[in-house]
Amino acid sequence: MSLLNKNSAFTVRDYIFGAVGLLCLFGFFLSYSSQNPKSAINTRLNKNAAQAEALEAFNTLGYSLDGQQTIVSFESNRQLLDSLQANLGRQHMVRLLSDSSHAGIYPYYWEMIIKKQGSGGRFRSVPRQQDHMRIHLDESGQLIGFTNPHNVLPNRIVNKKAVTAAFDIKEDRQFLQSAPDSTLQRVLSFDIKSERNGVSDSSNIEKTEKQAHTYSTANIEKLAAYHLKNTGWEFENMKRTDLVVTAINSHTAAEVTFSNNESILGQDVNITLTILPTGALLGLEYTYNGIQDQSALGLLDFIVTALILLFGISVAVLLYFRIRSRTVDSSPALVVGIIAGLITPSIILLENLVTGGLFDVSQTASLLQIGLQMAFSGALMSVALFAVTAVGDSLMRQYWPDKLFSYDYVRQSRLFNKPIGETILRSVVLAGIACGFWSLILSFFPELYIEINNTFLSYTATWVPIYLFIDTGLFSLVLILSIFAVVGTKAYGMSGSKITAAAMMVLSMAVFSPALSVGPDWSGYLLHIFLSGLFVGIFLRWDLLTTLFTHFLFLLMLNASSGWIASGSPDLYAFLVVCGFVLFTVLIGVVFVTKGREHQSLPDYVPEYVKELAQEQRIKQELEIARDVQQSFLPVETPQVQGLDIAAICNPAYETGGDYYDIVQLDEHRLAVTIGDVSGKGIQAAFYMTFIKGILHSLCREIDSPAEILKKTNRLFYDTAPRGTFISLVYGIVDLRDNSFNFARAGHNPVIKISAENSHSEELRPNGIGVGLTQSSLFDDNIEELKLNLLEDDLLVLYTDGIVEALDGAHNFYGSKRLHTFLEQRKESSAETLLQELSQELYSFIGDTKQHDDMTILIIKRNKE
Repeated sequence: MSLLNKNSAFTVRDYIFGAVGLLCLFGFFLSYSSQNPKSAINTRLNKNAAQAEALEAFNTLGYSLDGQQTIVSFESNRQLLDSLQANLGRQHMVRLLSDSSHAGIYPYYWEMIIKKQGSGGRFRSVPRQQDHMRIHLDESGQLIGFTNPHNVLPNRIVNKKAVTAAFDIKEDRQFLQSAPDSTLQRVLSFDIKSERNGVSDSSNIEKTEKQAHTYSTANIEKLAAYHLKNTGWEFENMKRTDLVVTAINSHTAAEVTFSNNESILGQDVNITLTILPTGALLGLEYTYNGIQDQSALGLLDFIVTALILLFGISVAVLLYFRIRSRTVDSSPALVVGIIAGLITPSIILLENLVTGGLFDVSQTASLLQIGLQMAFSGALMSVALFAVTAVGDSLMRQYWPDKLFSYDYVRQSRLFNKPIGETILRSVVLAGIACGFWSLILSFFPELYIEINNTFLSYTATWVPIYLFIDTGLFSLVLILSIFAVVGTKAYGMSGSKITAAAMMVLSMAVFSPALSVGPDWSGYLLHIFLSGLFVGIFLRWDLLTTLFTHFLFLLMLNASSGWIASGSPDLYAFLVVCGFVLFTVLIGVVFVTKGREHQSLPDYVPEYVKELAQEQRIKQELEIARDVQQSFLPVETPQVQGLDIAAICNPAYETGGDYYDIVQLDEHRLAVTIGDVSGKGIQAAFYMTFIKGILHSLCREIDSPAEILKKTNRLFYDTAPRGTFISLVYGIVDLRDNSFNFARAGHNPVIKISAENSHSEELRPNGIGVGLTQSSLFDDNIEELKLNLLEDDLLVLYTDGIVEALDGAHNFYGSKRLHTFLEQRKESSAETLLQELSQELYSFIGDTKQHDDMTILIIKRNKE
């Protein structure tokens, strides 16, 4: 066995290959923390401690939960992180944030969401996520933000400490401290209009219960400063930049904005406090610079969306035509579709379980919404993966079958073998190389920033290891099948060039790799091109399953990195599970390689549709042979007999039947004619046609009576053919000496005679049973011979049932009546002309309707000698 080459012995190069993988993995663990901004996380709290601190801050603001549900998580400020990485450089930023804290820069924070009640009053029955109140704490647990989107008033609307801190006059303080809350709510107000008009509210105003106490601009600023000093922000480095008095829910409120005196790590911080005259804090929101140039983002999103839509339409079209051509192995596609349809709602379920929302029975509408989302997403993903798998499998078996080498063993459930073991071990090594390569190329692009969409998986979903495996597995499955099995293979099939296919796969994978979000967007794509090139190289060197498993392990290691690059990470146990899985995978690979079956002893996999197509091809060849046989048995040319005008044609249907006609000149005055239809189709019908022709040719010159010839034919045919096989026949002899036609009919269509004297057509039906239907005695008793006189211009027409049973588009038969009418109207024509006109009439009647039976006709007209 060999990790580098299929069907080769293990060599020193394989040991070197494995060592390179281990070294790259070691380099990844050694260097990736300096590349990933998550390594700067240094939270001093666990989830329970953070929740306690957030609840205390919430209560300090005058609010109470009143049974409302809270959700605590550790979040990242993505815009701030992107801006810091872009301005400072990713590695420099990581070092700065890791080495020391910077007051006013909070890229990571604790968030407590206070969910609204499910019913009652002013609250929505199904609150949107952005409708909830939120408390933000820095990593040490200090308040840094309070979002109150609906300006919900606190339970304790009066904050005497805050109000007292806003006024400097001793009398004011004494009054504010002694006055009841109801009085303060009535007398305290904001009024900066008088100050703008040059009147100060602090001059000689007696502070009594009957007089309103108004805040000057300075008082409002002091009130805001009191709240700001009790947060994690450094007030000493702040200055007021704006103050606006507005009305909120019939209350006067002030919005005070503070900004930092000097930028911190290149960031200008703006903090807006929303406060009431009673001292209550309604909101504390903050902003940073963020990434300023986002002009290309909308265009890129539009391009990617359009490409995904185009890909989906292309897959649907390909699936339609592949199903029509019956080149789709639906069984594995159905299995993959079902698995994807189960995984997708499971991911949504695990993400919602972490919030506890599924256990709130009062949120019936919200539960219904989640259930519908799970059902719709599962169904959509199931259909999409079915289509992609079916099309990809079909394309690869047509254009790139060697890339399904390992997959075919899995398809046959033959896992315990050396090729699968080699694939597993090879993928582990390649995943280690990919991890090291990713960390290496990141170090060459320090100006690029890694987008941190979430901090820890433990706050994204419950049962983190399960979530990590199924989410990563589903993404890898979708990406690898779409890019390599569909896009790349189709490009290879159309161009015949591996270089063209590789270019298409690299570009497509670079565009559709949101799992590794790197910016700015255009530069990030360049980084993805290098990584995509690695996986395309793996695919070209080995096969699809190796590429898929390598990509899965690579993403698994990256997604689990939050468990070890951040101190005190709650994802540590998930990372340990991943490490255990990798080690277990290596062990399984070693067992398969050492104990499994050899490649040579394993059968090749052939999909059912390939077997069906091969069977159809054999049947088609049989039909072609039968068609050739049938045509070879028909007369090459019509005999030229003085006094007779003869024309005949046999138009075979798509499925060759057993129609047969023959004309044999017995002597100068006699001509034997026959027409027949063998039951069945294909090779069997052609064989019995050969048999019948041989019998008739051997008997026609020995026996003069048509009835006797048919009796003899039935005797020989019945003894030879299996029961159920028969042939309908008309056999007759035209004798020019007495101008007669002597014939017998064995279950065939009637002979049509059109008399020249009265232009009347008649059907001649002498008794007779089909040849081969019954034993000789019964056949002999029921056969009848009929002799006709042929006058000048009399017309005889012998035909098979394909003529009268021809169908038009409305499924109407051509019928005997229409045939008789046509022949009567054109009886003056020659036999050849009549035959051509009848053929045109039939094909005009049939139109585009598929012909299911042969159409054979023989016309004999008596001419002057």
